[in-house]
Amino acid sequence: MNWLELSPGFACNLRCPGCYSCSAADRDQMDWPEVLRWLQSARRRGARHLWLSGGEPTLRKDFLATLRAAKALGYERIKVQTNGLLFSYPEFAQKAVDAGMTEVNLLVKSLDPALHDALMQKPGALALLDKAVTVLGGHPGLRLEGDFLLTQRNFAELPALVTHYAARGFKHFNIWLFSLADQGEADLRADVPRLTETMPYLLQALANAEALGATLVSLNTPHCLVPPDAWRMQFDAAGMGLLVVNPGGHAFMLEQSTFELGTYPDACATCAVRASCHGLRKDYIAVHGDGELAPVSAAAAAGHDARGQTLG
Repeated sequence: MNWLELSPGFACNLRCPGCYSCSAADRDQMDWPEVLRWLQSARRRGARHLWLSGGEPTLRKDFLATLRAAKALGYERIKVQTNGLLFSYPEFAQKAVDAGMTEVNLLVKSLDPALHDALMQKPGALALLDKAVTVLGGHPGLRLEGDFLLTQRNFAELPALVTHYAARGFKHFNIWLFSLADQGEADLRADVPRLTETMPYLLQALANAEALGATLVSLNTPHCLVPPDAWRMQFDAAGMGLLVVNPGGHAFMLEQSTFELGTYPDACATCAVRASCHGLRKDYIAVHGDGELAPVSAAAAAGHDARGQTLG
């Protein structure tokens, strides 16, 4: 095990469409002793790095205490996955860096203020994010990464967005496919883009990132939809060696996550790289079907590494 991804609570100050991690209920929060126990337990099991997620982890009263404890326990990389709103305050950002935060994953959705704010469901969200990027960029050695959620409304903007944030110092981008796993009573099927339509934009984003010295990983994209010479952008979940821990004592290795484990339609049976591919998510198939898939031949796969890379 290399990483501990700890989600100590699901409370959040945003209500992004389709997000399941926004509950403030007591059952969806860990208390401080439980947080500390998981930090200690994971270190004993060999975890070297911490990924602090949520919900929005910066809202917790024990946020800084968690960073300090992780630093004291010897975690080498201490990553915070955040919407960035509170990091628009320089004093708060300084406290987090002093407490041990070494890198930040910021949620970026659009360069268009109206669209970004609509996808965050918060007026002024992009302005606060821009301020946070400036504040965090003022801390030498602090690594910045971007998390981008592909939706029907924003996928065409991906190359420009990657160029913009890579020029502002982002070193890595994680590209996620919009999920219907927690749409609740809302009907969000129209927000799920077709993967074959997004692929040209993903490939251009990969080229843009690499031209500026950054890396990019795409999750939930079956190998047969990606040219073999671009398989370096595929996600190697097992390679992370990452233990996910959520409130309620739910713990599992990342490669066993329902968000990573897809299904394999009949077309996958003879695919030469099936062992490295995550298949298609069930919620995606329910919207678009599985007609985009075609098995990769051994000849097409020859000479190409299908494992991909890890998240940052």
